[in-house]
Amino acid sequence: MLHIKLIALKSFSSKKQTIPTVIGRSAIIEGHLISQELVQLKGRVVGDIEVMGGPDAQLKVLSQAQVQGDIRAQEAVVNGTVNGNIQSSGRVELHANARVNGNISYSTVAIEHGAKLFGLMNPDAKTAS
Repeated sequence: MLHIKLIALKSFSSKKQTIPTVIGRSAIIEGHLISQELVQLKGRVVGDIEVMGGPDAQLKVLSQAQVQGDIRAQEAVVNGTVNGNIQSSGRVELHANARVNGNISYSTVAIEHGAKLFGLMNPDAKTAS
C-alpha cells in the first residue's frame, strides 16, 4: 500500500501564496492521502483522505473525480463522487454534480440543487466517529 504525506514548505516571501496540490484526471492514488494545505482532486483516490491542520486546509473533489474511502477535512467541497464518509470540522459543500454514498458530519453545510446524498447528515462534527 502506498502512503503519501504532502507537506507544504514555508516560503521566505512576505506574500502568502497558496499553491494547491493537484491530483490530475489520469492519476490514481492507492493509499492514505494526508495534507495540511489545499488539495484539488481531479483523478481518483482509493483510500482515506485527511486534509487538516493548516490555515488553508481544504479538499476539493472536482467534477468527475472519485474517492473510494473516508474523508476527514477542515473544509470539503464535493462536485464528484465520494464512496465513504465525510467528516468536517468546518464547512461541507455539495455542488450539483456531487454524489456521496456515506454519512456526512459538519459544522456548516451547503447543498446545491442536483447533488445526491445517500447517507445521514450529522450537524455536529465533534460527535462524529
